[in-house]
Amino acid sequence: MKKVSAVLLVVFLLLPGWVQADEKIRGKYEIIGDISKLKNVKTIKMVEFFNYSCGHCYRFLEASKRLHTRFKDKLHHKKFPIYWGNQTAYPAMAFYIADELGVEEEFTHELFDTNFKLNINIFQPKVIKFLASDFKISKEMTEGMQSASIKAKTDRSLELAKQFKANETPTIIINDILKVAPSMTNGSVDEMTDNLAIIFEDILKKNG
Repeated sequence: MKKVSAVLLVVFLLLPGWVQADEKIRGKYEIIGDISKLKNVKTIKMVEFFNYSCGHCYRFLEASKRLHTRFKDKLHHKKFPIYWGNQTAYPAMAFYIADELGVEEEFTHELFDTNFKLNINIFQPKVIKFLASDFKISKEMTEGMQSASIKAKTDRSLELAKQFKANETPTIIINDILKVAPSMTNGSVDEMTDNLAIIFEDILKKNG
């Protein structure tokens, strides 16, 4: 009996994964950084790369509210607008201008609604001008479109998306270490949001 116990002990020691099995973070994700750095995390930094023509991103506007309600001040959500193909930079630039004016959330929602509910091409400058007029920020929008700092922020979004290989939207980066996207959850935004909740809960629970 003692011999069997000794053998099992040796096997156990040679398989450190057994010891760490319950340390694994639940959920579906891709590891893109040093996962051991999540051990001391007390807050979640959620970076979202999104596109204004993306239906999944539009749905995540509402779905993400569930995460904010659940995790409150432990969740820091930062958004980066990106664009591709024949799309223009106007909506992305408008995002940063609206953000500086404190109306990003409302302006972003209006842009998404204009695209999906009215089926209007929001990548046209005249559409951005019309919405800016409606928000009474025409002057600021016009000046912002000529601003080097706004252009730099827009370019930075594209650089970061490339760095994190955000090839679909929304792509979610958690604390620069885990990557989550709709394709990991059957293309469902609701499932992706539930998946994010599981991941966040596990990270915070292990460090609580």
